[in-house]
Amino acid sequence: MLRVLPVAIILALAVPFGARAANSGDAETIRHLSESKHTLVDAISQAEQANGAAISAKFEFEDGKFWLSVYTAKDGRTRDAEHNTLMELKGEPNGAAWKPGTEVFADKAHLTRAATQLTLMQLTKMSLADVVKKAASGQTGTPYSAIPAVKDGRSLVVVLFALPDGKTNAVNVDLL
Repeated sequence: MLRVLPVAIILALAVPFGARAANSGDAETIRHLSESKHTLVDAISQAEQANGAAISAKFEFEDGKFWLSVYTAKDGRTRDAEHNTLMELKGEPNGAAWKPGTEVFADKAHLTRAATQLTLMQLTKMSLADVVKKAASGQTGTPYSAIPAVKDGRSLVVVLFALPDGKTNAVNVDLL
């Protein structure tokens, strides 16, 4: 079945490297980043303390609220997706403590996305926090998203940075 992608998605995919204008969701997220009392790496570390290996993380503005979300594989990266518990920890990042709620995925869309992210993170010895730190080395701006992906046949994590001018910069960290 042929699926037509919205123009905004096509344009975002066409500019995967370097600085790009933020889309409307990114722009709203970026506007709220200064409200956060926590970094992406802080949330990843907190999530991993009791909820398994982090497989993706991001700040997002959704349903009129600013959120910090971390997907985890409860049973670690050594167990495959079918025999693992894939979940999301999501909470507002502007309090002194990040107190995320937990959702264990049962729906097809979340399970598929999380299973793909787990599989890609199984290809590396780096933790997601290490990937974000590596991407941040020598970069300006604030990392606000770290999502595993396959681009041009390469397994990588796309780490997005919010730049002071409102644009974003994508840094791709190879997993192999």
